[in-house]
Amino acid sequence: MKLKNKHVLVYGLGDSGRASIKLLKNLGAHVSFYDDNVKFFDYIGFEREPRKKWDLVVMSPGIKCHENELLQWLENEKVPVISELDLAYLHSKGKIIAVTGTNGKTTVSMLAHYILKAAGKETFLCGNVGLPFSAVCEKTTKNSITVCEVSNFQLETSRFFRADVSTILNVKPDHLDRHGSFEEYLRVKCKIAENLKRSDLLVLNLDDDVTKKLDLHKKTKYFSKNGLKHGTGVWKNQIYVGRKKIISVSDIPLKGEKNLENVLAAVAVTTPFKIDEQAYFTAIKNFSPASHRMENLGRVFGVTFIDDSKATNVASTIACVEAFAGEDIWLLMGGQGKDIDYDDLFKIGFNIKRVVCFGQERENISKSAQKFAYKTQVFEKFAPAVEFCMKNAKEGDFVILSPGCASFDEFSSYAERGEKFKKIVLGKLEES
Repeated sequence: MKLKNKHVLVYGLGDSGRASIKLLKNLGAHVSFYDDNVKFFDYIGFEREPRKKWDLVVMSPGIKCHENELLQWLENEKVPVISELDLAYLHSKGKIIAVTGTNGKTTVSMLAHYILKAAGKETFLCGNVGLPFSAVCEKTTKNSITVCEVSNFQLETSRFFRADVSTILNVKPDHLDRHGSFEEYLRVKCKIAENLKRSDLLVLNLDDDVTKKLDLHKKTKYFSKNGLKHGTGVWKNQIYVGRKKIISVSDIPLKGEKNLENVLAAVAVTTPFKIDEQAYFTAIKNFSPASHRMENLGRVFGVTFIDDSKATNVASTIACVEAFAGEDIWLLMGGQGKDIDYDDLFKIGFNIKRVVCFGQERENISKSAQKFAYKTQVFEKFAPAVEFCMKNAKEGDFVILSPGCASFDEFSSYAERGEKFKKIVLGKLEES
């Protein structure tokens, strides 16, 4: 895609939008930007009249597409619209591993990158996990392997993106407030396989009720927590790829069934790149996940505190509570809702001593928990909810922040919410 002297509009000024602007300028394009947020209106380069016949429009993932009047106008006027993911892909070199799914994307992407590094490969990590693809694509080479975490928001307006190895880890109800229905959410997830070549590999989770039924690409391999003759599976407490033993499950430091799936997925997407067993063992054994993912903050007066602020949907909360199922749990849930049913969690019958609800969704979560005879406590704000747990939990209990909701009612991100939790807990940790 030759963009020198072309007039390009970048729609959305988040991290991806800013990276797109920099890349486009490097490519010699005349760049303007637009954002629905009024705080950007006085920025130099802001386009106050975006309804023009642009040579190209690049969409940032943060822009909501459903019922977007500007996007509809651009499409009606046949203005070419691509995603930031497309822009970066069209100006990248080397191989690409693309990771999507409702839960586990970041852990799998980070671990796959870590495995490749342990094997001595030239590798980049980007996408939803941190740096936008547009920020690294010009650094890629014909020998590099880029691991790209891909969200639904990035896929929504993508037309050209493809990867040499793609995976859909799982599909659970999420972001229904943005997509309108589970069927539309699933359709967008499956776009990751839309442009695959015959030689490309698609990796799917055989243990997920949705992904195991997908028929998207001829060259498909699976991973499973059970034994598999072909693919990546577990046999007699060992992870195997076909007949090749990779690592003992007992040597994996990550806790819980969900993290076992994440390790299996990371192994499965890296096997085409001829990784030796020692590199797998070293990478997996020494891997630490990103913050706010079942992160153990320590004990305060005998109470253990777990930061799982990244759990922004019910499926993630279930996975976290399952990992600590043998403990006495105080569960902190709440935030901004996504039109998701909380009954799926509470009907399982976990040993939860108290469900402490906060934020916009507090009443909905409390009502759902009470239906299944759980005790609840409701708070409008986050901090008082945490402090209630700290005052009332007993020695040996686990206080788990696994909200099952977005954070945007009170915080700018799940990370800010997690950092607030840490600040409150670690302040008490110093006193204990």
